[in-house]
Amino acid sequence: MTVQVELPCPKCKSTKMKFERPEIRETDIITCAACGHKLGTMASIRERMNKAYQQMKRPSAAPKLQ
Repeated sequence: MTVQVELPCPKCKSTKMKFERPEIRETDIITCAACGHKLGTMASIRERMNKAYQQMKRPSAAPKLQ
C-alpha cells in the first residue's frame, strides 16, 4: 500500500515528508524530508485536518438570510 500525503511544513513549506515505515500507523511521527521538522503523529495531524475541514464547512452550512 502506498501512502500519499501532501502537507506543507510550517517551517520550510516543503510538502515532502518522511515516515517511519511504509505503512503509516497512527502513532508514527511524520517528519519533513527537507528540513527535519517533526510535524507530529499521524493521528494528531489527522485530527487537526479534520478540525480545519469542519471550520471551513461550518459557515457555508448556515442558511443565507435575504
